[in-house]
Amino acid sequence: MITKNLWRIEATLFRFAPYFSFACLAVLAITYGGYSLSVHAKNERAAMCLAENLYHEARGESRDEKRKLGMLTLARVADPDPQWPKTVCGAVAQERQFSWVLEHKLATNRSEQAKWKEAQNIARDLLRNAWTTYRLPAGWECARFYKRTDGKSVSKKSAKYFDGKLMPVGRFGSHTAFQEKRGCKYPLPTV
Repeated sequence: MITKNLWRIEATLFRFAPYFSFACLAVLAITYGGYSLSVHAKNERAAMCLAENLYHEARGESRDEKRKLGMLTLARVADPDPQWPKTVCGAVAQERQFSWVLEHKLATNRSEQAKWKEAQNIARDLLRNAWTTYRLPAGWECARFYKRTDGKSVSKKSAKYFDGKLMPVGRFGSHTAFQEKRGCKYPLPTV
């Protein structure tokens, strides 16, 4: 809220500048300016982490499929269950969740810059509009997992986990969404 109205605060401060000492103005500028820069940096870092995940996990998918995959990643962050990290970067980097993280890949292939830019745009859009404009599809309120439907790039250990502990709730593009068989404590909003 402060970042949206920062320009108003700054305009008011400068309008009344003759009534304040320069020291007071400097303290306010550092306090509010630093806050907005800090929030922007955190938001941009979250967007880059989500974009990396979209780029590696759904590079060949449609925008809609990428949004669904991104929403499943954000569902982990939104779920208050302690098994899930509370930041986007934490959810993406969580141990043994995404094979591309284990392989330490980054989106550096210059021949696919258009796909990287698209992933960045979708990530920023999702972070701004998740749970308002975009929601999980109906029936996916407990979905927190996904894997390729064809089983490519899925280890035997992961496949065993998916078969034993999870149940499919829907397909999107070349992926299938899953939830734990026992359900979840904190269902999230769906369409």
